[in-house]
Amino acid sequence: MTKYYRVLKDTPLWKTGAILSNSMENNDGYKPIDDIWNVTEQNEYLSPKCVEGNDEWFERVYASKTDKFLSKAEKLAEYAKEMIT
Repeated sequence: MTKYYRVLKDTPLWKTGAILSNSMENNDGYKPIDDIWNVTEQNEYLSPKCVEGNDEWFERVYASKTDKFLSKAEKLAEYAKEMIT
């Protein structure tokens, strides 16, 4: 399972809006899915301990069918719409 987080505030590594992913298979830590948000040219990552549960800096998001990343509230709304239609 891959987890995704959106950066909520600029960090020394990434700008606000970057999407970070952490695949449980490699378990290296969270890395950006695209380098356009990188502040540094080094390929850095943050440990899950630094990202998960740090709601001030990172928001858990979920991949959708349209390759858009959704917050928990957006994901629940999308699920509700699918159940109704």
